[in-house]
Amino acid sequence: MTAIDLLCEIIAQGTKVAAAHYAQRSGFALLLDQGLLKPAGTVQSITCLNCETMHDAEIVFNEGEEGFYCPALGFVPVTPEDIAAVQPDLQLIVCRIADAIESRARKSTPIAGETWRIGRVNTEAGDIAIYLHPSIRSGQDAKRLTAALINEAGARFRLVLSAQITLAVPGCQTVPLSEAMELNTSGPLFRSECDLCDLVGAPRKKTGGAPNLYGDLLTILIKDRTAKEIAMKGRNAEARAVLSDFKQKNPHLKPPSLSSVQDYVSKFRAGQ
Repeated sequence: MTAIDLLCEIIAQGTKVAAAHYAQRSGFALLLDQGLLKPAGTVQSITCLNCETMHDAEIVFNEGEEGFYCPALGFVPVTPEDIAAVQPDLQLIVCRIADAIESRARKSTPIAGETWRIGRVNTEAGDIAIYLHPSIRSGQDAKRLTAALINEAGARFRLVLSAQITLAVPGCQTVPLSEAMELNTSGPLFRSECDLCDLVGAPRKKTGGAPNLYGDLLTILIKDRTAKEIAMKGRNAEARAVLSDFKQKNPHLKPPSLSSVQDYVSKFRAGQ
């Protein structure tokens, strides 16, 4: 699991979470150090891992001590570190994503409810308006998102990034945040993993010219990795692996962009 996957997992909770529960997870320190997670007081309940039956228990005071009651063990005291809470800083997350894609018309507060406008990006096919909505997994989530977008200025394409998506929303393209963005350990915090035009299906102008010089080389690498059963399940992860192989095998060539490699992986998997 990467740091962006962990961030999405925490955002999808929709509430503050116990820092101790995630402290040993890969990427947690990065999220905390970069401010994408911020302190949020204490949690009101905790998961008991001390008995055979894992269960949630409310934090209570007992003779001056904080703790919880376990049916098997009785009162179990906790330390401040056990119940310290963190929550995603959505304002900072939106700001950093906007920086990464160099958007304009960004907004530093929600446009309505939990819907944030990351901004707009101009393309040859028209403007793409990009938003963040924490999760889209219920009819209520979809209704709130739709209502928030009603008063937004028109754009030819609308892209909504979300930590968890189980429903389609008419009038916009919804994409998991973890597929659209990656987190760097150095340099700009967020890095775009995909071409925005590809995400919304925006048409591209055909420029004529010579065919992609890397096409045959990339296709051979992708086929070889698939035949050897070492291809990664996720398109983005596989594209990064193919690009790494390309650089190792062709050090004399300028490498193609990650988005180009992603296109070839997608076309190969679609049987084109």
